[in-house]
Amino acid sequence: MKRLIVMIFLLPLLTACPDGGNEENEDTLKAFRENGYNFSEFKKQGYKNIRFKMPKSFEVDYGNNYCYKPSALSRRDYALGVIFTVERFTEDDLESELMEDFYLVDDDLLNSFHDAYADRRYESLTNASISFKKDTKKNIKFKGVTQTISGRSSDYADDIYYVMATLKVRKEYYVFQFISKHEMMDYVYDDFERMLATVRHK
Repeated sequence: MKRLIVMIFLLPLLTACPDGGNEENEDTLKAFRENGYNFSEFKKQGYKNIRFKMPKSFEVDYGNNYCYKPSALSRRDYALGVIFTVERFTEDDLESELMEDFYLVDDDLLNSFHDAYADRRYESLTNASISFKKDTKKNIKFKGVTQTISGRSSDYADDIYYVMATLKVRKEYYVFQFISKHEMMDYVYDDFERMLATVRHK
């Protein structure tokens, strides 16, 4: 039943994607379906002082509408309606608007940056809900925490699901996000964790 639901959900997306046409989008959807509803091919990607692997189907997303910092990396799979972002934070960002009025606990910058980011996201949404924060899985090389948030950007918008994780890579903190409708997140959440497991320092 879940497979039927996600296919119905994807049909309107295939007619609403820019540049590339329906044929390319249908190829992406077919590969996703034939690979057990997982992304089938990955490519190497660098950002600031880290590198990782991400699905080949992700293209540059110039909108950057879901990030706090202009320097964020933002990519989108137009056929599947999934957005990926990553942003770097350092001690220099402690004086930023993100951290304004946010109380630091025991100089724990990993949880401080994560909590501030999650709180700002939660406050920006209507009818929002947020999960309990938990540690990332043991197969992920760097210490981190992960959490999910859902809600609407306005009363009349669709529900959007955010899965976010913050990793400490040496003295830097990277906030990763997967963003999509809830129906799709049921299928790509494990791909998000698979990407985190490939993160390495350059």
